[in-house]
Amino acid sequence: MKTLKFFSLILIITVLLIGCSSKKSTEPSVNLDGDLVGNWNLTGYIDEDGEQEYEGYFNIEANGNMEGAITDPEEAQTYTVSGKVTTSASTMTTEITQSSNSLWLETGTYEWTYTINGNILTMTEISEEEQLTLTYSKENENSEDKGNLSGTVTDNSKGEAIAGVLVQIVNTGFSAITDDNGEYSITDVPVGIYSVKASKSGYESYTENNVQINKNQTTSLDFQISETSGGTGDIDGFVADVINQTVIEGAYIVIEGTSFATYSSSEGIYFFENVPVGNYNITCTKSGYESQTINAEVIADEEISVDFLLLPEGSSNYGSISGTVTNSNGDPIVNVVVQVEGYYNSSLTFEDGSYEIFAIPAGTYSISFTKPGYETHLEENVIVTNGNTTTLDIQLQQISGTGNLICYVENTLELPINGALVEVLGTSFSGTTGIAGMCTIQEIPAGSYTVRVSKSGYQTQEIENVEILAGYPQSLY
Repeated sequence: MKTLKFFSLILIITVLLIGCSSKKSTEPSVNLDGDLVGNWNLTGYIDEDGEQEYEGYFNIEANGNMEGAITDPEEAQTYTVSGKVTTSASTMTTEITQSSNSLWLETGTYEWTYTINGNILTMTEISEEEQLTLTYSKENENSEDKGNLSGTVTDNSKGEAIAGVLVQIVNTGFSAITDDNGEYSITDVPVGIYSVKASKSGYESYTENNVQINKNQTTSLDFQISETSGGTGDIDGFVADVINQTVIEGAYIVIEGTSFATYSSSEGIYFFENVPVGNYNITCTKSGYESQTINAEVIADEEISVDFLLLPEGSSNYGSISGTVTNSNGDPIVNVVVQVEGYYNSSLTFEDGSYEIFAIPAGTYSISFTKPGYETHLEENVIVTNGNTTTLDIQLQQISGTGNLICYVENTLELPINGALVEVLGTSFSGTTGIAGMCTIQEIPAGSYTVRVSKSGYQTQEIENVEILAGYPQSLY
């Protein structure tokens, strides 16, 4: 899909804070088992593939607010969630309102059976398809034997402070994010010996073992971390409502498996810079819309565009129509207007000739395909059903006649080239550019051609699928 190019990008950077230690709320809560209030450390994770070696925590406040995280040590990724918890008898309901780097728990409502045995919490997801069991151990919040941890994170080679580094006390809910000076502070940590991990996308993570936290003391721990090899690139894009054809402000965009996250601006634009080279899933969510995930490859020193076209919630109750439009030679046709007759939904074909029209109520329709230089095609009795996509591929016939080709030839310095030969291959039509680098070849029969441009001392160039339309001039640069 051809993406729009932006000449002005507005950077909105937000940092997702996870697991920062805080005092528990004492506000009363409705429909919440009071024994659940507190910080729980993950000790067991069993899914359909067996026991997994995950780390994490689950924090519940007295007002039902909750946050949590699960870390996959093998992939060095941390997945965070936040939302609301309620209980009824032995059933726990978690309403996930935000989920970053989705491991398995996307936004939505989940039900669990749960038991509390002393300081052990066991949760089993209520699901007909899969079963997930989590086991947590509760921290001793009444202990007065606590200390603090603080320090600075710097670049190992440059010596510069690094902001936005996640510093975690492994297997606990204690963590912090470094500020603009690279400094962090974690308070009220129970006395003990821990492993502490510093991580940020674009850097090699580092874990310091055997860190001692002493009663009423602050342990100082500094990190020096190194940038990952392979270089970085940038990602830009926009977010739009595909039905109403309007931009969407405040959509949440996250690069899965990283700390890169931001929101779309009032113009629907977002931007990520210095993303490590690699292949990523990028997810866009917005309240009232269905989420969308797009896979993208980040290339060193290049900027790629990833645009999100979101469907309003409930769009799955409608149907859609998609397909490809080609000419008589089987070549794709771009910019064909595809219209549902008697309905406002329409689409333009992309460079590969593809199109898709969303959110069409179930029914039988006539679909028109129009483009100047082609005979209009009307496809009748097209059936659309809820939740399904109807495939409709169309071949358009060019209107017979002739058209003109206007060709502009420049060098890499954008200076016009005089005397370049322009040939319409497979025909006797050709022309030579003048001092302004332009030539016009007239009365070429309508069709799709390959055009060759050549001149001694320059690299020959061939442009495929050049459309000549009856009665319409075609410009070629």
